[in-house]
Amino acid sequence: MRRIAHLSDLHYGADPELQPRLYEGLVRAFEDQSVDMIVFTGDVFDTNEPGPGLVDGFLRLHAAIEAKVGGPKPTIILPGNHDRRAEGVFAPYREDLFGELRVKFSARPDVQVLGGATPFLAQRVSLPDFPCDVVAYDSTYLPTGIASAGGVIRQEDLIQVGSELAGGDPERPLLFLLHHHLIPTPVTDTSVISTGGRPPIQKFLVGKILPWLVSNGDREELTMTALGAGSALTTLQTLGRAVIVLHGHKHYATVRLLKGIDGDADLLITSAGSCGLTQDWTGGEYDEAPKLWPSVNFIQVDGEQVQVMSQAWSPYQPDRRSSPRHLVSAKRDGQQWGLELPPLREVQFHPVLTLNELEARLTASLSHLGRLDVLTQRRLASHPRAWLDEYWEVLEGPPGAVARELVIDGVQWKDAKCPARVKVAKDGVSTWRIEGGVFSSIDAAQAFSLGHAFESVELLNRSRADVARLRVHLGPVKTTPFASVTNLTTGKERPYPFTREGDVVTVTRTNCPARTLLRLYWPLER
Repeated sequence: MRRIAHLSDLHYGADPELQPRLYEGLVRAFEDQSVDMIVFTGDVFDTNEPGPGLVDGFLRLHAAIEAKVGGPKPTIILPGNHDRRAEGVFAPYREDLFGELRVKFSARPDVQVLGGATPFLAQRVSLPDFPCDVVAYDSTYLPTGIASAGGVIRQEDLIQVGSELAGGDPERPLLFLLHHHLIPTPVTDTSVISTGGRPPIQKFLVGKILPWLVSNGDREELTMTALGAGSALTTLQTLGRAVIVLHGHKHYATVRLLKGIDGDADLLITSAGSCGLTQDWTGGEYDEAPKLWPSVNFIQVDGEQVQVMSQAWSPYQPDRRSSPRHLVSAKRDGQQWGLELPPLREVQFHPVLTLNELEARLTASLSHLGRLDVLTQRRLASHPRAWLDEYWEVLEGPPGAVARELVIDGVQWKDAKCPARVKVAKDGVSTWRIEGGVFSSIDAAQAFSLGHAFESVELLNRSRADVARLRVHLGPVKTTPFASVTNLTTGKERPYPFTREGDVVTVTRTNCPARTLLRLYWPLER
């Protein structure tokens, strides 16, 4: 078995204050890990501008990772859109920074900094004694256009490399490396383009002008895809090999199996999360807003089998790691991958909270036409054997919503515009009113967001709880509600049962894991 550390979207230099602590967690993620090869699938740096210390800083981080795994390891480094364009989006397209990185590693023939053969985009990678044929693809080649985070996958490059593979051993899987995704990933496929810290004119252009010109023009998925991804999927399935795809770009760790038909090969498509940033779940500006933790994938492959695990860690506490998450185990049968289920293991539940409850009462808003106020009561009860210092929460709402009448553990807080950050009483009751917190009609909602058809109230369970409960008094809402539960680690949202007595709807989850979102939806009225 060969073991690959798959890292992506390091974004080195994006946040000089937060990232050193986050990188400390990255290095610690390699403790007790056996690694034969390291792969970076792009966005090594946050921007394409060569800056003082950027490349040397990455070299130090790479050396620290190698030290954790016992010394120098063969490394493949691919560029991402952030390595080619300013902040990953804005022209001009430049290869200078990756060129500098290539020069710095020139004394290390076992470190291959790829993407220097443009306009030719596919490169076979020589790895002696490796159980797969390896092809690296520079999907970031985008020399024209003022703004884009997307890329291109060109058919001719794939056919060329496929012709070279045709004379090889068909029993050797193909390991295909690139930055951009071939299939949209969960969570981030509906994200709004982030303009945090950008000049007001750019925020206006992205937030107002783009969606006015092009439907959903302010969404990442429209401008971050690689042109030709669909054709690439089809062509990869015709190369006569079972294929493993490793990519990044969307900051979310997941695996998809795309089955071939009529004799075509299977594609096992694996994405890595960001190993250098947290990924906002809902675009919240506060640390307490739901975020995906940084992570790295560890992949075992021997030509017959492949196993992928994801290791995440806290960006704020470098020594705090989540349990490794099993993404997939598969066994090869010719050109096909057969999935293998891991053995079930009993997980002990050690609660931090005995109760995490949010009770919301919807009432007509006197200050916002077409909206409802959300009167909220929060109850937390910490487990007597668990340590819980503070419990912070972010109060969300549509534009113009204001958190008023905040009373936290008997203390009056000032009014605050949403999103607002509040500390919830950890053993007691907290109350507030979100003025204009939800829309009451489709017409009112679509004045802010076209296509808005549902509203919701939610409870984020941050810590393990014996009972997490969301109770909503629907009041003026007359449409039929429905509920869901979301695992904020995996991104899986599924329908969930609830109880109803009159206008009171209750969603309850016992033995509720940390980072679980309970949500009650209802259709808006016309």
